[in-house]
Amino acid sequence: MKRVFTPVKKKTILLVDDDHLSVHIYRSKLERQGFKVEVAHDADSALHDLQKGIVDLAIIDLSLPGINPGELIKNIRSESDLQALPIIAFSNPYLNSLARASSEAGAMKCVAKIESTPEQIFELARELGISVISSAVTTGVVERLEANQEKLVATLLVNEPDTLAKLRVGHQTFARAAQDDSRSAELLEMHRQLRSLTGGASLLGFQKIARVSTALEALLIELHTKPAKITPSVVRTVAQAIDTLASLFDQAANPQPELSTAPKILVVDDEVISRETICSALRKADLHAESADDPLAAQSLLEQNHFDLIFLDVEMPGLSGLELCVKIREMTSNRTTPVVFVTSHSDFGSRAQSTLSGGNDFIAKPFVLVELAVKALTWLFRKSPPAPSTPSPQDGPGACARRGSNPQPLAPEANALSS
Repeated sequence: MKRVFTPVKKKTILLVDDDHLSVHIYRSKLERQGFKVEVAHDADSALHDLQKGIVDLAIIDLSLPGINPGELIKNIRSESDLQALPIIAFSNPYLNSLARASSEAGAMKCVAKIESTPEQIFELARELGISVISSAVTTGVVERLEANQEKLVATLLVNEPDTLAKLRVGHQTFARAAQDDSRSAELLEMHRQLRSLTGGASLLGFQKIARVSTALEALLIELHTKPAKITPSVVRTVAQAIDTLASLFDQAANPQPELSTAPKILVVDDEVISRETICSALRKADLHAESADDPLAAQSLLEQNHFDLIFLDVEMPGLSGLELCVKIREMTSNRTTPVVFVTSHSDFGSRAQSTLSGGNDFIAKPFVLVELAVKALTWLFRKSPPAPSTPSPQDGPGACARRGSNPQPLAPEANALSS
């Protein structure tokens, strides 16, 4: 009897994502593994494709602008033919609530997008029972993939100036907006622009860009869903993050060798809850911090050790944060270390006092956890911040600002830290 060859149907993956660069990378690499890959950029398109019954695995980005990912997954599970469909959710490590909601709605796996490669997704698919006909990867295929990656890097760098300009304009409009609906619309548009700017950054090897953009994306989502958390301090932090991304893209275009050492961070706060909250927020950014509850003990520690970033509470017994900062600026070990004050005071006098004591920046209590992570990353990834110098009395109140102790230039609205 003559044997009839029947080709095995390829397994189909549906990527629900509007991040065109990362979608391109995942699609090309997963197709090399033997998958067929479809793409949907919004919830309606995703449901339409899934209802056609051609999908074996869905991968949904939980940070997709303008959708409720939990509701999307619930809608998928409400379809009788889709109740057993394997679903992988791409999460943002700062947004636990989104990951939790997606798991409760029916996502089988939830992984941080910044930490996931196409190869890892391939392994997850195998764990979920999605077998594929793996195609052999020849030398020629590897060379084409490498050439394609170089092209994607070039595309990202070419598009960056225009997108950054749109982000800055969006931030200025957001900072000026008085109504919640106007602010919400600008936050959503800034989120879309950010994704087009930094999409696939981690997959292309730009880890600092990916870390800042992931944290900033989480902050924009948090502010969009909870507008009551929009404060002058947050507005300033968003502007600083955009400036930091611009600096990181400049560095990416002209890369220089870097030492990959873990940054040393010190948190000084006499209140245990505040101190632990700051350290917890930093851990979300994959940063480890030492902490001290006694400013005098912190002074001794700082005299003996160099730190890359210091968070100081302003009001502490024995020695205030402002007084400790003046002493830090006299130390050889930490004279140029960025100092960020954590304070419940955001009036003009407090801001002037923090600058005069040698501080670089401050964040207002109660702060959004992810805002603190964004703040830390922006200072750690800045290019050689200038050392603030403590002015003498004859210098006048504007001396530190003139000497360059403030962060990179921001929109006027971002600097208006008091309402």
